[in-house]
Amino acid sequence: MNISPKQQKMALGALIGGLLGAGSAYLLMTAPKGAVEGEDPKPITAGDVISLTGAAAVLVRKIDDFRRKM
Repeated sequence: MNISPKQQKMALGALIGGLLGAGSAYLLMTAPKGAVEGEDPKPITAGDVISLTGAAAVLVRKIDDFRRKM
């Protein structure tokens, strides 16, 4: 079977995305070690969401920069 370089890059991107997604899901599903039973965690604020969105945008921009160098 002959796989083109574009298909190889797509497969590598899918693998990296899957690993990042699985790692993120694991972090979100497991409780921090310092959590106290019965104590409510701090709520997620709008600033937290905006900060995370900004970090995701930077990651996408860096991937685009990487893509342009290829």
